[in-house]
Amino acid sequence: MSRDDKDTVYCNVQMPMAKGRELSRLVAELRKSGAHPQLDSVFEEIEHELSSSIEFVEEQLSGAGGFGRRSH
Repeated sequence: MSRDDKDTVYCNVQMPMAKGRELSRLVAELRKSGAHPQLDSVFEEIEHELSSSIEFVEEQLSGAGGFGRRSH
């Protein structure tokens, strides 16, 4: 996605895992609908960010890795 630093909006949102999954499903539905073609790349990026974040938290909860973990 091409960005103009003077005209770029940034959004950092935190939420519980269940709401993150729900938001991911909603964004996927919006993207698939094709109702907002100019936002397709934004929807794609949101899906990727949510997916990565959910995967990271799942790994943290299972003890399978993540930043700052040391093996004993």
